[in-house]
Amino acid sequence: MEIFENFKNWVKDRFKDDVLISGSEIRINSIFADDNKYHLWCSPKGGKDKIKNGVYHCFKTDNKGSLLKLIRLVDKCSREDAYEILNGKKTIRQLEKQLFEFFEKEESCENKKDKVVVNPIKIPEGSFLISCLPKNNFWRNLAEDYLNKRKISSEGLFICNQKPYKARIIIPYYNKEGSVIYWNARHIGKSNLRYVVPPKSCGVGKEDVLYFPHGIYHEKNDDVYLCEGEFDALTLHALGFKAVAAGGKNFNLKQANVLKDYNIIICLDNDKAGIEGGCNMFRLLLQVSNNKKIKFVTPPVQYKDYNDTLVGEGENILRYYIKNNQKFFDINSPFCTIEDYLKVKLL
Repeated sequence: MEIFENFKNWVKDRFKDDVLISGSEIRINSIFADDNKYHLWCSPKGGKDKIKNGVYHCFKTDNKGSLLKLIRLVDKCSREDAYEILNGKKTIRQLEKQLFEFFEKEESCENKKDKVVVNPIKIPEGSFLISCLPKNNFWRNLAEDYLNKRKISSEGLFICNQKPYKARIIIPYYNKEGSVIYWNARHIGKSNLRYVVPPKSCGVGKEDVLYFPHGIYHEKNDDVYLCEGEFDALTLHALGFKAVAAGGKNFNLKQANVLKDYNIIICLDNDKAGIEGGCNMFRLLLQVSNNKKIKFVTPPVQYKDYNDTLVGEGENILRYYIKNNQKFFDINSPFCTIEDYLKVKLL
């Protein structure tokens, strides 16, 4: 019964109104298809030594597997973490995490007003992990065709098939605990409004958050590449660089504070707004950064941004270019430094 209760609590927390629980029967609106009739059936019965007996089955797509697999798909977590959800016990890794969080809370709250503190929000209704949809699913094929042209993996990205975010790729922002705190919705057609963000009623704005690809936060003193958009950050992440995105050219002191312990390389678009945005980032980072030697690199002059460069030149050339075309900001004359550097062409 303990596994049943643990799984039931997990389902209620993750799926909210998209779940029906009647006795020992648990049914969910399927994550594998457009569903409003609870086609995903789950059976969590079994003792602690029989967790493998716990299974799910989507009767709309015939997708099936263990409950451990289902939890890992939804939470994007390790097998160990999924086991803990069902088993209800804490491992040494969890206890270490709790201990770290305890000491972190004990730290000084100096400059608290400039820190980013955001509560979790929900992914838009009708959104599904692209990689979890059936291979012949229309929305999966539409999204993957668009992403393949940008040479971006669909890993961790959602596609929405309901208004008001229909035909948009949902890019989730995660906090260190793995909760969604923000998202950006990028249209994959020819909409005049390329990006749509969460409504103001969610209580979080673009200026409150930073995008860490796949929720991977970096270690102190790491070299971190600060981009404008999420696709540029995903591009650099795929090339092995530790990246983060501001979600646009605007940048404020709260966001700068999140980055103060990193060695920042500013990587903005190849246009006037990108130059001005980079200078603003430099000035704000200079106020709070523990490393005053801030670098920058701009895309080759024939490309707008790093994702365009990836599409045009490929991984190896872009990786080489970024590694070998970084410069330090000139504290006394950042504008001239950047404008001079824009003249560099791709070899």
